[in-house]
This record gives sequence, structure tokens and C-alpha cells, in this order.
Amino acid sequence: MKILAVILFLGIMLSSCGNNAESERLNDSAFTTTAESSVVDSDSMKVDESSQVGDESGIQGDSSEDDMKWRLFEDTYKETDSGRAAENYAHNKGIKIEGFVKYGQENPPVCDLMLGENRFAGVGCEVIAAYNYLTYEGFEPDMAKLAYDFEKNALIAADGSLGSNPRKISGLFKAMGVGYKRFYKAEEAQAAVEEGKPVIVSYHIGLNFFSGIHTVFAVKEEGRLYVYNCYNSAADKTEVESIYQLMNKNSLFIVGYTEDDGQMR
Repeated sequence: MKILAVILFLGIMLSSCGNNAESERLNDSAFTTTAESSVVDSDSMKVDESSQVGDESGIQGDSSEDDMKWRLFEDTYKETDSGRAAENYAHNKGIKIEGFVKYGQENPPVCDLMLGENRFAGVGCEVIAAYNYLTYEGFEPDMAKLAYDFEKNALIAADGSLGSNPRKISGLFKAMGVGYKRFYKAEEAQAAVEEGKPVIVSYHIGLNFFSGIHTVFAVKEEGRLYVYNCYNSAADKTEVESIYQLMNKNSLFIVGYTEDDGQMR
């Protein structure tokens, strides 16, 4: 188990949500949207069986690292701080983000936010997914403060070039007192959205630990399943038939979050 955990960690270390041109292209082509389905062979659209999507459930479980004590902005930020996270916060708070971020992270204004030494355009998907989830749950998250939190608590690489560890989002929710259920299989994400619950879904865009990762927020609206920041250049929220179609049969599920049974929006 320890060897497998090390392999998994190395996989995350070498992955991010579109941190380079290759992974951005993969994100753009990892699935077919409902709107584009007319030009795709009908058999390829039926990606709705869980057996076609891989997952890390055989080696993944709750760990003390996942549940680390998350230090919130209010507890750590000081106006006298001249560090990188504080400088990024000063920059980010000048970029107005209101309501849901439904479009892809390459688009303005969210693309110009900073995380570590990088623009959100390549590495901000975990922050955006958490922001959208909190917005859906009735909070009014401040994107600049949230980015500061992720930079202080969840970066995979020190410079932010590999984005944030999606398994550490649980720490944010615990610190904020947000009820949640964490899961490690695509079928659990699909079951949650069928029940009308919102989900955060994080997955490798390939069937190995070393492929890039992407993290999104998804929810059913009027019976249709929509994904926010579905791919980097998306102009708006993207309709998909299922979580399985979102991931495609060539994706590897990492972790997901949804409302716990007692949570009410």
C-alpha cells in the first residue's frame, strides 16, 4: 500500500489541470459535448457504463494528509505580508469575479488571476471548482481570498505550476464548516447528480497517474447535467449526458465531493 501511495503521489506531482499546451488540447478533446454529438458516431456517445471509466479506488482512501488542518485567509493573511501569496492576493482582488464561473479558465477575467507563479488559465481548476461549489451552496466566496487559501494550503509544486491537490479540498470544507461527502468512484458522482446533488469531480484525462488532471463542478439544472469550466476554452457551462461522458472511457477518476445526506442548500 505504501508503494502504491508513493506512485499515486508522483502521478499527481507530474500532473495539473492544463498546465501546458498538450494537456489543454487533451482537455478540449477528452469528451464530446451534447451540442457536438451530431458529428460523432452514435456508438461513441454511449459512454454511460461505469466499467468504461477507470478509478483509483483500489489504492485511494482517507488519509491524514487529505484532512490536514486548512488555514483560512482570515487566520493567516496580514497586510504587512510581502510574500508571494499576499502579492497575488493584491493582484487578484483587483479582478472582479461575481457569481458562478461557468466558462473555461482560459477566458477573462478568471484567466488573469494568479496562483503561485502562474495564471489561472493553466492551473486554477481546483480553485474554480471549489468556488462554484461554495457559490451553489449559498456562500459568497471571494475568489481572491480562496486563491490565497489554495496557495497556502494545497499547491502540489511550490511554484504552483502543477495546480492544487484536489484531495485537500476536504480541508477547506472542514475549516469552513461545510458538510460534504467525499468519494472515489465515477459511479458515485453519477448517483449524486441523479439525486439532484452538486458534485466536484477530479480526474486524470488519461488512464495513468502521469496524465494531466482536471477538476470541475457539475450539477443538474432542469433535468440537464451541466459542467462548469468543463474544458479550458469553454465559452459557457457545457451540457453532458453523464459523468462518464465527461470523463470519457479513457479517464481515471481521482476524487469527488458532494453534499452529505443532512446538508441543505
